[in-house]
Amino acid sequence: MIKLRRYILLLSCCLLASPFVNAQKAKFKNSVATVQKTRLPRHYVDPANRTYNLFKKGTYSTNVETHEKRIFGWTLDQENPNLKGVISIYGFSIGKARRNSQKKEKKDKDGNVTESWTEYTYTASAEGRATLYIYGEDNRFEYERKKRKKSKAELNREAAEAAQKEDLADNPFLSSEDISEAEESDIGENAGLDGEALQLVSTIDLDITEEVTTGAHRSATAAYNEYREKRRPQLFDFRAKYPDMAYSNAMRRLNYLYGYTPVNSRIYLRAMKSDKHIEYKKWNDAVQATQTLFKAFRYNESIADKQAKFDPIIDYYARLVDRFADSDRKAKKIKYAAFQNLTNILFYLDRHDELISLCEGQLDSKVLDKQAKRMLEKSEKLRAHLAFHRVETCHFESMEEIAEDEMETEEVVEEEAVVEGAE
Repeated sequence: MIKLRRYILLLSCCLLASPFVNAQKAKFKNSVATVQKTRLPRHYVDPANRTYNLFKKGTYSTNVETHEKRIFGWTLDQENPNLKGVISIYGFSIGKARRNSQKKEKKDKDGNVTESWTEYTYTASAEGRATLYIYGEDNRFEYERKKRKKSKAELNREAAEAAQKEDLADNPFLSSEDISEAEESDIGENAGLDGEALQLVSTIDLDITEEVTTGAHRSATAAYNEYREKRRPQLFDFRAKYPDMAYSNAMRRLNYLYGYTPVNSRIYLRAMKSDKHIEYKKWNDAVQATQTLFKAFRYNESIADKQAKFDPIIDYYARLVDRFADSDRKAKKIKYAAFQNLTNILFYLDRHDELISLCEGQLDSKVLDKQAKRMLEKSEKLRAHLAFHRVETCHFESMEEIAEDEMETEEVVEEEAVVEGAE
């Protein structure tokens, strides 16, 4: 009877401890969610004044169709625009081919040189010249990072880093680049608009370079023949392609500075791999629900009516963050992964007040401090950018429609998505 009681007691303890045991075994993998949104431009112009026109100049601009692409959120007005872009595609040059040599040798098992030879290659580059001139209103978003009191963890870390640097000495290295004399050059006039009443806001370099290199040959003549017959023609092909490349780059820059560009953002979430973990199903259900709900977002529709659907998911991950103490090293992975999912969801819902408050509360955490600091700074900047553009989210109603191939993909860099040593 006593043995039976002990067995029952032991079994009860195991059952009660099961969440803890499972927490030890939590493993994660990346899962991607996509969400449409509008990328806010650098400059703000009143909606009533968002009219533009585009011009081309230069000897290499002949085949460029100026209005093939557009500035998103703006109206084309060829009579009296408030913003003008001039794309000057004016020159092309091919540099002199450079011969490179490298000595090679073959040794036997005793280290004796049995054969030696020289390998030759030829390298050359071409440059297409282009410039973007922008005339209009200069009202750019300037963000000064908010100064705040450093946490104890940050102060301790900075003191440790300073101590490590005391014994280090500067060891600068200088290098120089060889500038090849141009073998062929056709450079025309690079100019914007003469007598333009609108203010010149920016002059942006759009030069593009292409480089070719031959394979290695034991004969310098053979290497040069490969350059002349195969690689040099590639540079002339580039001369025909570079004007369209320059035009596309110009439109990207114009939209970065002034356009309200529709983008597909890719968000990294942490999905659970441990199928025997007590949280496995609920955790991955929350990830799947996040992906499904975000997929329904449209760059030109309000998300106000979609916010409440995320509340149960947010509450779930928030409870997991609070459940485990920093001192519980075996729960480090699940705490960190829950915090990453939680902060990413809040960020793409533009719930920045909530996100900032959450991150400020974790600046002294030994597990979450770095991620909290990163997301805090990121959220504070976007909140200020939204306020600068007089909007509350990166989703606002618009009748503008775009083709599928016009939608840009915004790849979010995964920074410390995995806790060190977690996998």
